[in-house]
Amino acid sequence: MMLYTIYPLELILQTGEELHYFTVSFGQRTFVLEMVDGQARLVRLISSDPMDYLEPRWQPGTTVGFTIPGTGT
Repeated sequence: MMLYTIYPLELILQTGEELHYFTVSFGQRTFVLEMVDGQARLVRLISSDPMDYLEPRWQPGTTVGFTIPGTGT
């Protein structure tokens, strides 16, 4: 059976785990990130530039480092 949907698999299957997604804008790009073991993991890239999707550092699953303004971390 095939299921064609725009919704994430986690939403369809409802595993019971609460996912902690947040969005970060960087220039013309928007990233959807998830906190995993104290690190941010890239879940989704939203961009109008097709070349952004070919950039290896923005592939889903990549660990992303960033600082939160005003916290000193």
